[in-house]
Order: sequence, then C-alpha cells, then structure tokens
Amino acid sequence: MTTVPLVSVAMATYNGAKYLREQLNSILLQTYPNLEIVITDDASSDETLTILRDFAKSHNQIKIFRNRINQGLTPSFEQSIKNCRGEFIAISDQDDIWEINKIEILLNAMENEDAIYSDSELIDHFGLSLNKRISSFANLKSFYSGAPFLMGIYLPGHSLMMQGDFARYILPMPKEMMYDRWISYCAAANNGIKYIHVPLVKYRQHNSKHFGFGMAKNKKNHISKNQKFHIKLMELQACAKAPVNDEETKIILQEMLNRFTRRPSLARCLFFFRNRDKLLVIKSQIRKLLFCLKMFFKSNY
Repeated sequence: MTTVPLVSVAMATYNGAKYLREQLNSILLQTYPNLEIVITDDASSDETLTILRDFAKSHNQIKIFRNRINQGLTPSFEQSIKNCRGEFIAISDQDDIWEINKIEILLNAMENEDAIYSDSELIDHFGLSLNKRISSFANLKSFYSGAPFLMGIYLPGHSLMMQGDFARYILPMPKEMMYDRWISYCAAANNGIKYIHVPLVKYRQHNSKHFGFGMAKNKKNHISKNQKFHIKLMELQACAKAPVNDEETKIILQEMLNRFTRRPSLARCLFFFRNRDKLLVIKSQIRKLLFCLKMFFKSNY
C-alpha cells in the first residue's frame, strides 16, 4: 500500500474577510487527497477569525493560530510553517484562488529541489481575468544559485511549495527580509528552486491588498537613499547567516559585503563585470553592462 505524503498549506491572514472564503474553498477542493491547512491570523480586526473558525468546525484539517498583537507578514508565515506537519509545505495568500490541481501538479513536477513554484494568472477584485500572467512582466525561471537573490529579486511566494524538512531547516526567518525572498534564496543556494511555466494561482489585484509580488520594490521608492543603503546592508548581513551550502554563493556574498561602500569604486565595478552572468540573470546583456558601469558610482546594489 502506497502512503500518500501529507502536504501542509501555510497561510497568514490579516483583515482578509472579503476574499478568504473563496480561497479556502479552492484549497479544500484540491484534487490532492491528503492536506492540512495551517493558518496564523495576525490579530485581524474584521470578520477574518470568525470565518476561519466557521470553516474549522466543518473541516478538521484546518488548524488556526492567532497572534495577540500584530506581528507582520513574515513572522506570521513563520508561525504557520512551524506548526505544519507535512512532508511538503505550500504557501498560500489569503485572497487568491488556486487551480483545483495545483498541489498535485507541483508535487508531481518536484524532483530533488528544495522548492518549486509556478506562474500565476492575474485577476481583478471580482475574480475576473486581466489576461496577464506574472511571467509577462517578470523573468521567471529555475534557480540553482543564491547569487541572483542577493540583488533583491523576488519570486511569487504565493505559488511556492517546498520540502518540509528544508522549510524547518531555514527557520527562524530574519526580520530584515520578506519570507518569500528568504525561502527563495535559501532554496536556490542549497538544492535549487524549480519553475514550471503553468499558471496554478489566480492572483488577485485589489486596492486593499496588504502586500503582494512586486509591491516591496514600489515601497522602497518612498524612502531615502540613506535608508535604502542600510536596508540593503542588513539584507546582505542576514543572507550571510543563512544555512546554505553553495560555496560560490557564499564567496560572491562576501565580496559584495566587502565592496559595499558609499564611495565610488572601480573594484566594485569590476566585481560586477566579472559576476554579471551570475548576479544579473534576469537582465538582458545590454542592461547587465549598463548596470556594471553604474556600479562605479552607485553605492547601493
């Protein structure tokens, strides 16, 4: 008799009552038969907790935890992951809609990588397609080096699934980085993170979204250059403490820290020229060269 491995779905909720029912139903209707849903509510003030408790009454695979005071997105996801028992752990936003066979497809496609993710279809607040995918504006691919994530790139965390042992191995998550970037960096710098070019999530776009793919970069545009410098330095220092095995990633990271200065630097410029195909994988060749030239003057990566 073949045992079907348990897959845990880790979710963090915060004032998500408007779309939560639809997302929970899409998870409960998955074709994969052995799921648990572990949810941490981050001190919601709307009807989110009531909805969760109502679902839990009729679905014993739902487990609810609650922060007494608001902790933020990364600590809430960390709490959910800590309470997952599954051999595999899938990340879920509170306001999307999953394709009915999402878990089954990801699990079948996963090989020896630590994590896997997919494309997503954009939908509006009504759930109607915007006829766009994340892959139409982001260079999604498989990664087997952590170096590109040192440049601050993000993968769509809402589509991630990872090995359970790996997920527990990379805890705790640093407060200096978003949960999905930390997972992506650690996976890429260990056994890799695989991409499949299939949209398995309907990714909802709406004004009340508290955080989403690509929004972190926009938020950074509203802070000073001095703040950006310190934020980036703290991110690199957090990566230096990550439990990763890829020696090339470690060497590149250490040199990035050594070159991280406000002064113009020819050495920094030459470092990026040498490593442009490892660090700047999502850029075209022309944009790679222009970026490297800019690194003579620009203190922040």
